[in-house]
Amino acid sequence: MAAQRKLSVTENMVASGIAVVGATVVTHPIDVVKVQLQLSAKDAQADAFSIRRFVSFWAKFQSRVGLRGLFSGVQAAGLRAATYGSVRIGLCEPLQQKVGNKTGGAMIAGVLATVVGNPFEVLKVRLQARPGTAGELELLRSMLQEEGLAAFGRGFGWAAARSALLTASQVVPYASAKSALHRAGIPEGGPLHILASLVAGVVSTTVTAPVDVLKTKVMSSEDGAPLNVAGLLKKQGPFVFFKGWLANYVRIGPQTLFIFVFFEQSRRLVEHWGR
Repeated sequence: MAAQRKLSVTENMVASGIAVVGATVVTHPIDVVKVQLQLSAKDAQADAFSIRRFVSFWAKFQSRVGLRGLFSGVQAAGLRAATYGSVRIGLCEPLQQKVGNKTGGAMIAGVLATVVGNPFEVLKVRLQARPGTAGELELLRSMLQEEGLAAFGRGFGWAAARSALLTASQVVPYASAKSALHRAGIPEGGPLHILASLVAGVVSTTVTAPVDVLKTKVMSSEDGAPLNVAGLLKKQGPFVFFKGWLANYVRIGPQTLFIFVFFEQSRRLVEHWGR
């Protein structure tokens, strides 16, 4: 088998963007349910870890908003994936080489991705928090008129922290697991990519849960009031920082799988186009 040629930075970003958009669209309904659970005022522990709560919540939510509601904000999510995803995954390897550290390079790529993706993320979260109330363009106009451009920078700090942690806990474990499994005798191909992706997904879910909850709460707010973290902890206990954990696990596992499986395929397409 011929060795894969090294992609240029631009080619790597294109392949990454394609992969992240595909994975985002496939897993979007789970992301909507996750946001709803994170904003729920009910039992934090059940919202975090209960399979029964997750299944019953999904069923009740879908019966209320329909299939269309499960795809609220999917266009904003696609735009975010195309910008944020291409930078987060596409610049990760070049930055790792530049700084000489895998984790450091991955975290820098995550923060840079947030700079370009945060406006679309705010729009996505608003639509997911209130499904069926407005379309992308209608909400965009409303936010600009009532809140100004500053609204699209809301939650940037939490989003950047999440993105840095997510990138480091997806890309680094994926690469490490893939190398280890390959050395153990699993040949290059679909099964190797799937197993390595599942490992990375488990790590990502746990590492990013607290900042993901805080990001959602800040971005979904329309008044711009600062988040009272201590108040949340006092009112709902430590499980508040893991609300939607199970939904996030169910989403991130397959999303990580789809990102890297799609990336392996989109990489081949880009290699073919670049000949």
